[in-house]
Amino acid sequence: WHQLAGVGRVESFHGRFGTSQLDRRGSTTTRILGPQLNGEKWLAIHDSDGGELDGDLEWDRAVGPMQFIPTSWAVFAADGNGDGIRDPHNLYDAALAAADHLCGSQLDDPSNFRAALLRYNRSSAYGRNVTRFAERYHELIVIVSPWDSEAPSRPDA
Repeated sequence: WHQLAGVGRVESFHGRFGTSQLDRRGSTTTRILGPQLNGEKWLAIHDSDGGELDGDLEWDRAVGPMQFIPTSWAVFAADGNGDGIRDPHNLYDAALAAADHLCGSQLDDPSNFRAALLRYNRSSAYGRNVTRFAERYHELIVIVSPWDSEAPSRPDA
């Protein structure tokens, strides 16, 4: 989970980029759009979605809290909150799609994680930032023994 959290932190501060916040359903209150991918600073990717996801009819832009390029969203789109809609501007949907995108590899191996990040975003600086935040999130894990837990045990266990 910490690798996915690292991606979410770097991409959009977990859906709170700029003036955007998350509503109770996990949708961003304003659309989070990356810059035009017009070749000036990043790859040139001509519009692939008729502006459906990014509102841009000339160039693609990364969209939503996990910053999916429309062609990647077409492959990995997911319904993470069970509302029947695959929305890249919904954190639950985007996080599930990002997990699918990243988890084609065994992410417990650092070299596999780096390779997965390069498939997600080709910038090595991006990969270093995500890894740094992922390590910080991993340090937050507190393991509680099931024998010390106040939670009821599962009836099927």
